[in-house]
Amino acid sequence: MKIFITIYKKWPGFYTYLMLIALWIAVSSVYPTVLVPSPLESLRALFTLAAEGQLWPPLALSFLRFAAGFAAAFLLGGGLGLWAGSQQYVYKLIHPAVSLLQAVPPVSWIVLAILWLGTNGGAQAFVVTLALFPVFFFNSAQGIRSVPRELMEMAAVYRVGRARRIRDIIWPALVPFWSAALAINVGTGWKTVVMSELISGQTGIGAAMNTARVYLKTEEVMGWTLLVALLGIGLEGLVRATASGRRGKPYALRTNQHDV
Repeated sequence: MKIFITIYKKWPGFYTYLMLIALWIAVSSVYPTVLVPSPLESLRALFTLAAEGQLWPPLALSFLRFAAGFAAAFLLGGGLGLWAGSQQYVYKLIHPAVSLLQAVPPVSWIVLAILWLGTNGGAQAFVVTLALFPVFFFNSAQGIRSVPRELMEMAAVYRVGRARRIRDIIWPALVPFWSAALAINVGTGWKTVVMSELISGQTGIGAAMNTARVYLKTEEVMGWTLLVALLGIGLEGLVRATASGRRGKPYALRTNQHDV
């Protein structure tokens, strides 16, 4: 009994996953494999794909597209958000356009991106960038707005260097907002790239899932789905763990000779 309590305290979601797996097994025992394959059949399909060399190329390509779109969204959305957050007139000018961009569903951008760029012309990374851009923009703008103005004024009075202002005042204000944006967008971006590949139907995990669907290889579809879900959870957990370990220090403004 003690071991179950220890597991629950350390991993409270462990039993939830066990219940979901048990439910999956129960449902798969009622329906044929072509409709609901069991977890074992799904895992066996993944191992078969890996053994045949059909797992890693789609996975690597999907991750590359995701990383490119994610990085572009962070650089563009974060940079523009910092600028808009520090300039009220810029924020009022850009805010409506970003809100409109956020309101457009990713599937619409996927169709347009395929028409504009083609199936292998960077459409998937482009869609990820558009889907994640608004969150980075708004969180960056809100983060720069949360910087204590009195500390910035004090830093100006004591002629604190720009590097120290960024490290001790601006960075601690931005970290919580950027951490939240990264945690949200890493899962959203991963799902978006797979969905865009599924619609484009050429390469990547989404295309592999679509091919398996056409040939009624449901166990492969479930295997890919399980892999996508686990990678999404893992990426989000990694981002949250990294962000929690890099929280900005409390505001501290020391004015000695090395600060000016």
